[in-house]
Amino acid sequence: MSQFPVNNIIDQYQEVNNKLLTTNDPKTLATLGKQLKNLQVKNDLALEILKLEGEISGNKELLKDENDTDLVEMLQDDIDNSTLRIKSLEEDLLTYLAPSDPRDSENILLEIRAGAGGDESSLFAGEILRSYNMMAGELGFNFRIVDCNVGTVGGYKEAIIEVRGDGAYSWYKYEGGVHRVQRVPATEKQGRVHTSTISVAIMPLLEDNSEFKLDLSEVDIIASTSQGAGGQSVNTTYSAIQATHRPTGIKAQCQDERNQQQNKVKALQILTSRVFDHYEQERLAKEIQERRDQVGSADRSEKIRTYNFPQDRVTDHRYNNNWNQLPQIMNGGIYKVIQEIKKLEAKRVIGNL
Repeated sequence: MSQFPVNNIIDQYQEVNNKLLTTNDPKTLATLGKQLKNLQVKNDLALEILKLEGEISGNKELLKDENDTDLVEMLQDDIDNSTLRIKSLEEDLLTYLAPSDPRDSENILLEIRAGAGGDESSLFAGEILRSYNMMAGELGFNFRIVDCNVGTVGGYKEAIIEVRGDGAYSWYKYEGGVHRVQRVPATEKQGRVHTSTISVAIMPLLEDNSEFKLDLSEVDIIASTSQGAGGQSVNTTYSAIQATHRPTGIKAQCQDERNQQQNKVKALQILTSRVFDHYEQERLAKEIQERRDQVGSADRSEKIRTYNFPQDRVTDHRYNNNWNQLPQIMNGGIYKVIQEIKKLEAKRVIGNL
């Protein structure tokens, strides 16, 4: 029997579905529709587990009266395969049973910055950006670079990206922190392995209907000409916008939209998201400080992952987990790494409940 309450999951789905069929209130319909969507995957997994459990039970009954060696072996193989399949399904189900973050469904602002390592760091920032873009395509998300500073030999010194799609935050939220790369750079003539770092920041993208509002009287806005690679001006109109939140000193800029007003709207949206995230991190830091003696703490800005190319290994230091086939991971396979991290985090959360 499954270790999870699969019958309860199926009953819960059916209950919400029945309510959905018997109400005409638009607000209630929207709420129930969202609940049903959230329960759909859990229900599908639970139904498949229940079906496999029935097959196992039936095969065990057949084994009691079966004397044919070949048939006994075949039935036992079916039981073993179904048991393994149930274990795999339970691991998938675990991800959905862990308490969800209320921000999981939101769009995100993804920021990638080169760190130690000069040009090699910028190149790696570009590769990470590409891998995140491929993951967005795999998941059906819209991935758009809002602002960037291109590296001198390629890649990015800094890139700010919008990722839009239902569940974007739930996938990218594990990526915030310092990523370290160890490899021989293309410019290294003596074959020495260099270590470089980049930092990744993830925050919910606050929309106009967000409860958090920026006090515009606390914001300074400066218009300038758009800048290209190397800092040269690419046009003579003052369309680029830089917005600064005076109380925190946080800045945001945008020059990629068609005119000054569009750049202003986008810069303020980025600034609002950053300021909100700043205050959220302050709040979380206070909570962590209060709980430090009980549960410990961890700085989210610490190194979270190492990409070791000579050893063909990716290590996530938060979960002490390793993956091989690094080139494939960088070429779209980061999706599978994060998928496994979601399961590891679900196990950790449920284990602490």
